[in-house]
Amino acid sequence: MGRQSYDRRPMNNRNIIQTTFDQYGVEVGGIKRSGSWYVHSRETIVVLNLQKSQFALKYFVNVAIWILVTVPAEAPKPSECQIQTRLDALLPPDLETHLNELLDLQNNFESEARHSQFLDLLRKHLSPAIGAASTLDGLRAGEALRLVSSSLVDGDGQRILQVIR
Repeated sequence: MGRQSYDRRPMNNRNIIQTTFDQYGVEVGGIKRSGSWYVHSRETIVVLNLQKSQFALKYFVNVAIWILVTVPAEAPKPSECQIQTRLDALLPPDLETHLNELLDLQNNFESEARHSQFLDLLRKHLSPAIGAASTLDGLRAGEALRLVSSSLVDGDGQRILQVIR
């Protein structure tokens, strides 16, 4: 499949958070399906999902990892993945607060500032974890280990991670 292009101009009533998240999905080489971005490697699929709150104009970034040695998959839902977390769990407390402010459209941010600050957080804090989570060995150390330790890990994931630790 070819790479998807990205245009930051809002289309079909998409807001700056959604278009920025889509830009990031393209930057990390993801493929978009059913609202989630899928970053494939030989051993894992990292799933990035932007979830809107039911109660406010606020979003959450879900991060999930499907380990391919369990069952091959193309586009697992984040809730089906063996490892699941949110981006804010990967950040230091001050940045967690800032991310949550950026992802709340009721907070007063100029559109370009919201775009650049959100994209910067994704690049600096999520990209290293995505890279490290692309292999089973990578899940044992550094950024991916921090991601795993802040995640819900199902039984299959726990068994696989025990084997590789």
